[in-house]
Amino acid sequence: MSKLEPHPLSKLFPQILPEDFDKLAGDIKLHGLHHPIVLYQGKILDGNNRYRACEDAKIAPKFTDFTGDAAAARNYVISANIHRRHLTAEKRREIIAELLKADPTQSNRQVADTAKVDHKTVGTVREGMEERGEIPHVETRTDSTGRNQPSAKGGKGKGGTRKRSETEKITFQKVVNAKTALNAYRLFEGHLLDALQDVNEHSDFSQADELARATIEKLQERLSEMQPEAEQEAA
Repeated sequence: MSKLEPHPLSKLFPQILPEDFDKLAGDIKLHGLHHPIVLYQGKILDGNNRYRACEDAKIAPKFTDFTGDAAAARNYVISANIHRRHLTAEKRREIIAELLKADPTQSNRQVADTAKVDHKTVGTVREGMEERGEIPHVETRTDSTGRNQPSAKGGKGKGGTRKRSETEKITFQKVVNAKTALNAYRLFEGHLLDALQDVNEHSDFSQADELARATIEKLQERLSEMQPEAEQEAA
């Protein structure tokens, strides 16, 4: 079998330090290869260091094939390696950028879960990339449950500079017509969903569930109060 080359996606992560490589090669020589090397499109997707260590230790490597698409392969590489390496803040930002380039419709929290960073860091990287024209602004983003949520940011202007939208700057005092009222509702809906997610992450699901149900009851009460009298009578 000819020498295998690293897959471009695997290059998101640098090679391990020489002293760590020596330890890996020594362990494989003593105990064998525990985790097979993952191949994708005929190249090494995950396990470049293990492959080199097997060669160094004169141990026959074991292989397995990754069968997903390119987006799944990228996520696999990140999820398999993010805990293994000591990454600088700059390198983590590069990984965030790669995830956003691959799919800008992912929510900040979804990207943060994959890259193991704070969702605010993802938001900062996204904003910079939108301003430089490296990724498009999207009106909705897909969260971890597959639901489409409205984006709170506006689109880009000419030359890649993003204009601050009325949605982003809206306050109750500026609600003067139907358009700004709709923008205000969508903005605060997004903030409410983010806050609910924060409660779930920093407290627990039962607390988030209790708050969500209370909010639903209040919305139903307010809608009942707002319902036109003729419709109330018909109901």
